[in-house]
Amino acid sequence: MYSEYAAIQQTTLKKPTPIVQPRPDYMTEITEESSAAKVMTNLNHVIPATTRANTPLKTANRQMIERAVRMLFVVDEEQHLKGIITSIDILGEKPIKHMQRVNCKRDDIDVKDVMTPIEQIQVLDLSDVEYAKTGNILTTLKRSGRHHILVAERQADGTQSICGIFSLSHISRLMNKHVEVIEIANTFAEVESALHH
Repeated sequence: MYSEYAAIQQTTLKKPTPIVQPRPDYMTEITEESSAAKVMTNLNHVIPATTRANTPLKTANRQMIERAVRMLFVVDEEQHLKGIITSIDILGEKPIKHMQRVNCKRDDIDVKDVMTPIEQIQVLDLSDVEYAKTGNILTTLKRSGRHHILVAERQADGTQSICGIFSLSHISRLMNKHVEVIEIANTFAEVESALHH
């Protein structure tokens, strides 16, 4: 398969060898004042983790573990977003409530049974995110009571496409501190207000 490419010669290390470390100016510390763009997962550069609505719950959980993510996009055959499912959806109360409601076993539960459907997903507009700070995103996550927020870009024809994700766990890692989600917003207007202030 790769016969048209010549192999590159390798050598053997003879003694303990230093590993290059990033320059101090490369490892910029992320704070609440940092640009929100620095903590957004940009889908122009990262292939999103996806699953299907009829995927069994235990398979979706395995897909998250394999991709080292806590959220999957639920897509249709055309790769259009139908919903999202998070590790909290899988490991929290939703499966238990579904089992009680329809009298089934856990192995009978599919992604569609516990996912957040498209009609309930709230997004941030990329034009707002471009001027926001990380602190605005953290406040928005706290007020929404969720660990993930999607970012949408408006196209010339007025349609939207999902172009980014903010993840609380990702931001926490970048800031090197644990951030809690406690406060729940009553309306998306409150979330939007937090982003603009």
